Amino acid sequence: MKIPFPDNASGSIALICLFLGTTVQADVLVLKNGDRITGDIKRIWDGEISIEPEYSDEFDVEMSVVEYIESDQEFEIDLSDGRSLLARFAGADSDGNQVIKSDDESISVPVADLFELEEIEDEFEWESNVELAGDVKKGNTDTSNTKLRADATVRFNDHRHIGEITFFREKLTDAQTLADVQIKEQDLFRYSYNWIFKDPWFFSGDLSFERDPIINLNSRVIMSAGIGSDIWDTPRRTLNVKLGAGYQTEEIFLPLVNVNQSTDSSVLTWALRYRQDFFSDDVELFHNHTITHNISGRTNTSYKSTTGLGYEITDLLTAQISIDFDYVTDPARLSDPPRFAENEDITLLFSLVAEFD
Repeated sequence: MKIPFPDNASGSIALICLFLGTTVQADVLVLKNGDRITGDIKRIWDGEISIEPEYSDEFDVEMSVVEYIESDQEFEIDLSDGRSLLARFAGADSDGNQVIKSDDESISVPVADLFELEEIEDEFEWESNVELAGDVKKGNTDTSNTKLRADATVRFNDHRHIGEITFFREKLTDAQTLADVQIKEQDLFRYSYNWIFKDPWFFSGDLSFERDPIINLNSRVIMSAGIGSDIWDTPRRTLNVKLGAGYQTEEIFLPLVNVNQSTDSSVLTWALRYRQDFFSDDVELFHNHTITHNISGRTNTSYKSTTGLGYEITDLLTAQISIDFDYVTDPARLSDPPRFAENEDITLLFSLVAEFD
């Protein structure tokens, strides 16, 4: 049975097909040898442009072999002369220069002047990491370290939430007596809220909780507020710093009199977070540290840092080697007669990190 169509049906179908065809957007790299690579442009960094075609995973192309770029989507573009703009790539002009179009202007620049490019951030973004680390040493005394750490970052428009929780255990075993002694039982929780009021500047509100009964620290709670700056904030590199002031309350066990002592202090706080990818994002260098200085109450300054290298095994897993360094100017008293904790604690760890986003 033949179904009759209205006289204008074929024209309507053609218009629908044309509309559907024009709504499929793709980025195109036109190379100097005439080849064309169609896909989704991710970034430009370190003289390379990353693109993800439909037929393969993301890969890098040297900018020196690119003639020009075509794309209908907007990017955050940094030029080599320091200018930054939100714009689209509109092919090449008659002189072979790259045409960049924004809402306000259209400019032409050599492809080599495209210093850095990032996709425009979504209004809502999140990422999370789970790290399991360990270290075992054998000898006259055997020691083992276990560290479980998880963090998450959620950003909605100008509001960012960062949470972190760490459980760190260290055990010593005497090779002759086979007696196990727990020498570290640290639990640490941190939360930071950032309001990015004028990029790259943000207000910060922070809360942290720490305990380690092995060094007689029953609890330490710090609440602070301050201001910070996202010096770098791209998928390839992150650097932010913040300075704040706040309130600290501690409960420390005093073995001499067998009681818990609570102290309240005013504190100054400083924090730095750094991460940068190298070698086509396979290698990551990172360093994070915090400094807390008491300006009243118990005289003490504490410094905590983690520094390391990561290597991406798969899109999900990263292998890391890191050094944790903790330092305090006024260590806790461990026993009577007096025996004090060490001022510094250095731990070398090997870990696997699962990344989610």
